[in-house]
Amino acid sequence: MGMGMDWMLAVDNPQALAAFPAGIGVLPVDLHEVMLHRDGPSVRLRFDLAVVPDPLPARWDKEANRTQVRLACFGVRDFALTGFDTLIAGQLAARRVDDAWEVTFTASGVVLRMQALLLRVESLSGYLHSGEDD
Repeated sequence: MGMGMDWMLAVDNPQALAAFPAGIGVLPVDLHEVMLHRDGPSVRLRFDLAVVPDPLPARWDKEANRTQVRLACFGVRDFALTGFDTLIAGQLAARRVDDAWEVTFTASGVVLRMQALLLRVESLSGYLHSGEDD
């Protein structure tokens, strides 16, 4: 399967991530939601990053310490998901394979794998994470 890479380098709209420090796409993410849709077909991943952009967007709470990302994956094929849980912290990665991106998410007991033609950051939002569910 080979080494994964920073998923942020695979997105079609990198300007959405310009205010984040370089290299944070290799840090663990906290996966909240996997939504499959037959149109496209597409998959949307909703997850948290333990960092926020600098400067914070004006509409965000000034105390925000987490960023929630909605990543849209279009032209999906070969989708597979094994396992699921209530807390899913793991590694999201993407690497180029022929004409598509191979997207993987691996956590304890959870593995997601798919190929997608296009990845786009659909939305970013900030919030204050209290740390009580860790």
